Amino acid sequence: MKKILLLAFSVGFALISCKQNPNPSSQNNLNQIRKDKIDPALEKGSTNDFATKAAIGTMMEIESSAIMIKRTENRDIQNLATIMVRDHLMAQRELKAIAKQNKISIPQRLPDDKKAILSRLDSLKNDERNHFYAQLMVKEHENAVSLFRAASTNEAQPALANFARKKLPTLEHHLMEAQHNYKIMRIIKGDKDGMPLKISRDEATAH
Repeated sequence: MKKILLLAFSVGFALISCKQNPNPSSQNNLNQIRKDKIDPALEKGSTNDFATKAAIGTMMEIESSAIMIKRTENRDIQNLATIMVRDHLMAQRELKAIAKQNKISIPQRLPDDKKAILSRLDSLKNDERNHFYAQLMVKEHENAVSLFRAASTNEAQPALANFARKKLPTLEHHLMEAQHNYKIMRIIKGDKDGMPLKISRDEATAH
């Protein structure tokens, strides 16, 4: 009887542990990310500098994060990339709706310089890729926070100004998370020369 109870306890504990610490590989699922077809309605209308830059930035964060969800085994980078995809897909849908309603043209594919950065990211291995992505997210979100902060007060188009104000706190939080992850990746890259990056945030900050 004691053996049966001990076995049941062990199995239960193992299941709880799995829920608390999921294998990052189980998150490598891109079914939620599908590239939309080109919408002709978004190719017509007036141009707006903020809308153009916001659309490109949002696409960049989604597509770079999609690469990381697929390729990385690091739990912290997985979590960061998953948050980026979730929040920026939502922002992308909102921006497209505003653009359609107000007859504003926005880009629907990344320019060549951004595609080159994605190719570079995809070509790297393990810790180098994680480090590059974390650094990229810091740079992208520094630019995004600056862009949205300015648009929140200076944008003449009311719907876009409201969009900028609404999304600014989320972008500021993204920047904080990206900076934290970049700090961790720098520590690991310096301490773990060439080793695959499969270390958690707690382990990294313990150094």
